[in-house]
Amino acid sequence: MRNKIIVFIFSSMFVILLIALFKIQVLEYQKYRTFIDSLMQKTRLVQGTRGTIFDRNGIKLAWSTNIPFIRYNRNYDFNELKKYLTSEQVKQLITSGNVELSQDQAKSLEKIGYDIQYKEVRNYAPYVFHVVGYVNSNNEGKYGIEKTYDDILKGKFGSELVITSPSGKVKQKILKVPPENGKDIYLTIDYNLQKFISEELRKIDNPGSIIVEDVTNGEILALVSYPGIEQSINLLDTYEWRKILNDKKNPLLNRATMGLYSPGSAIKPLIAIAGLLNYSDDLPIVNCEGKFYYTNNSGKILATYNDWLLSGHGETNLIKAIRVSCNVYFYNLALNLGIDKIKSVAEIFKIDKKTGIDIPEVEGLFPDRNWKEKTLNEPWYPGDTIITGIGQGYILLTPIELLNFYVTIANNGKTPVPHVLKKDKIDYSNIINIDKNIWDTIKEGLIEVTSVGGDIEDRGTAYMAFKDFEIEVAGKTGTAEVGKGKLPHSWFAGFAPAQNPKYAIIVMFENGGGGSEKAAPFARKILEFLMKGREINE
Repeated sequence: MRNKIIVFIFSSMFVILLIALFKIQVLEYQKYRTFIDSLMQKTRLVQGTRGTIFDRNGIKLAWSTNIPFIRYNRNYDFNELKKYLTSEQVKQLITSGNVELSQDQAKSLEKIGYDIQYKEVRNYAPYVFHVVGYVNSNNEGKYGIEKTYDDILKGKFGSELVITSPSGKVKQKILKVPPENGKDIYLTIDYNLQKFISEELRKIDNPGSIIVEDVTNGEILALVSYPGIEQSINLLDTYEWRKILNDKKNPLLNRATMGLYSPGSAIKPLIAIAGLLNYSDDLPIVNCEGKFYYTNNSGKILATYNDWLLSGHGETNLIKAIRVSCNVYFYNLALNLGIDKIKSVAEIFKIDKKTGIDIPEVEGLFPDRNWKEKTLNEPWYPGDTIITGIGQGYILLTPIELLNFYVTIANNGKTPVPHVLKKDKIDYSNIINIDKNIWDTIKEGLIEVTSVGGDIEDRGTAYMAFKDFEIEVAGKTGTAEVGKGKLPHSWFAGFAPAQNPKYAIIVMFENGGGGSEKAAPFARKILEFLMKGREINE
């Protein structure tokens, strides 16, 4: 009896199972088939490829490549995969969850149904890190042009439906919404010039910055900050990244637009313009004997300030003062003007304001009494005014801000907004209307800096650097003392051809020494390169 009961129970269960299977497979097949299929299909986002960044001549500066890869799926036939992947690739697929493939591997695996996906990898030309910038792991612009024009460059998302078999292989891919690729953009940068400057800087191996700008329209032809980073940040391993962060030369800093420096004598044309605007008569002639004595009303010497040439420059007018960079002349002029008048002219030129360039920049500092009282809780002293006259003290400018000032002189008061993206329209950040004679006087002094020889007390400070140069150059050297036993910053700023300006240039070497010894000869080297294959003859 007991055996009959057991047989009956198992028979009943079997009948119930048959009825259930019949119901699922026959009566309700479509309902359950839809459910099963839903477990084997998914919709995923597909992003369009990021746009390419070109230089002005069509050379690629940043571009994307799509790298195929396969994700781990426990249902995959790994014995089959071993026929197409190396043992190392199989190991990586299992341990890390995905592995990159060659294009041939991707095609072969895709043919037999494996789900091949693609990841976008951003590539960069060397020497353009501080201009072009970089993207993050999601290919979003995080710095430089990549960030400024991210909305233009980035691709738009689409979607695709992927239907797979129980083995994990792809049965069908249906593109539901096509992705859109980002737009390509062209920069004003001349990559050959950028590369030349970068490689020359590498030979010198002195941190610094060089910018070359077309004064007629504000196009930046080269913007180099040394040192830089030559490989993509996303490809750096932990060791390389730590090495960069700990590098005392700070390769991450874009010195051209975010480094703040004392300009030294490169600021003297601004003081000269302030003098010409505030003196109704001709500016006085100063007898430079190598020292300037600051005295009180009774004639007592309160402080002594040296000229760079201790033997002095003799009888010196404004033009000669610019030419020989006579400190004594500008000590006198600054003190007679006072900081308020000097500051007002600095504001006219917006010399310490952001230029509007389309990559990150910081604002400089041109101090006055209000700034000092507010920041340092100290009064402004006459000595502060005296050293302001030669670009020392509290003044801090970026190279792009100082270059902007010289572009304004080159254009007789017009300041095009410097920019890196190629465009047709010229925008101006400033238009200064002052007497043409003032511009002519300043330019005369700047031309003599590079063209007048003679004994050291009369010779232009950049004459030796530009001696016998084919093109007339207007420019100014600067040697900015920094103290603490360090060498001064070395500057040269100017434009060429002097009478019909086309190119403006600024060279700055951190702790590089005298402007006439380091920065000026380097500026000549760049202008010589620009002459090759270009019409810059006067």
